[in-house]
Amino acid sequence: MRNSRWMLTVLALAALSVGLLPGITPHAAGGTEAGPPGQNPTDLVVVRLYFPDRDALNAIAAEYDVWEVHHDLGYAVLLLTPEEYETLQRQGYRMEIDEEKTIEARNPLGIPGYPCYRTVEETYQTLEELATNYSSLAELEDIGDSWDKVMPGGNPGYDIYALRITNEDITPLEDKPTFFLMAEIHAREYTTAETATRFAEYLLQNYGTNPEITFFVDYYRTYIVPMTNPDGRKIAEGGTLWRKNVDNDDGCTNPSSWGTDLNRNHSYRWGCCGGSSGSPCAETYRGPSQASEPETQAIQNKVLTLFPDQRGPGDSDPAPNDATGILITLHSYSELVLWPWGWTYSGAPNEAQLQTLGRKLAWYNNYTPEQSSDLYITDGTTDDWSYGELGIASFTFEMGTQFFQACS
Repeated sequence: MRNSRWMLTVLALAALSVGLLPGITPHAAGGTEAGPPGQNPTDLVVVRLYFPDRDALNAIAAEYDVWEVHHDLGYAVLLLTPEEYETLQRQGYRMEIDEEKTIEARNPLGIPGYPCYRTVEETYQTLEELATNYSSLAELEDIGDSWDKVMPGGNPGYDIYALRITNEDITPLEDKPTFFLMAEIHAREYTTAETATRFAEYLLQNYGTNPEITFFVDYYRTYIVPMTNPDGRKIAEGGTLWRKNVDNDDGCTNPSSWGTDLNRNHSYRWGCCGGSSGSPCAETYRGPSQASEPETQAIQNKVLTLFPDQRGPGDSDPAPNDATGILITLHSYSELVLWPWGWTYSGAPNEAQLQTLGRKLAWYNNYTPEQSSDLYITDGTTDDWSYGELGIASFTFEMGTQFFQACS
């Protein structure tokens, strides 16, 4: 896999870590609520659950909302409803209530307490302004719709936008290596959308003065999707720990648990390996079928138009050494840089190259680099799909130390 030092240098400048790029202060949060109500915060409890082995951890991670994993200490941090707590207690798991995190979960501040984070509407306004103010370098593309926009009902929903950044006057667009950055696939992960938006601002505002950024914008094309899950994000902006989209017709009768986990819904190895749940109310619900959700379809359809298929159909077929392009999906939290595979402990065919790039990226922000399945088994994820389907060098950044990361 060939990736120029320019690519890595600009990725480092993006400051893809807990620290956001300085100098930009968006407006105070606002916007109207949309979608179903969130969980009743007084019902939630955060626990340290001790697991005996990886198989037990994988079973837990496939069904419950896992926030952290500490393999060295043998426990995971989970957010549970009272019913889930009782179920795990009956199964004999040792659990300790994390009082500090439980208080935070039951008394969320919500985005009004986070002036450094833009709402969905403010993010979209910024993207429109960038496309207008830097019209020779940026173009805003509508790549699909959210669940609420597709389905008839009382909530209007949202378009899903990608901002393309490149100098169109230098070399044909289709000949340029591509960087695809996406964020906010899980609604409560505030830091990711803001970082992606600030990365776009940083590239455009420094074009023509910073030589490395100028080279990058001239000779590469970058696509940035700050809000992959805008319906869910709008709920999370009210301070709710919402993770999924707002799909409400798959059999879950509890409005606080509606939705599909979009990072378990992709069509490569969907539902294959115990890394997701088939229960419609579960936080890791994979959806009724692969790529069933409009948000997933928007990402997959766009990526398929941007990258050639550089890998054979077999699980052991590597991408060639001259494969180009990179895809990063931003998540929070845990301070990790992850690469495929997530669905198996076996290494990907390009394990050596992915590991080398992953360690280089982690060197910039001092995160822990590891294969995705080292955390726990997952299936139907974005980076497994983009690498597995097309052979793109693909990575997940787990940013920061909490979902509602403080501005400081």
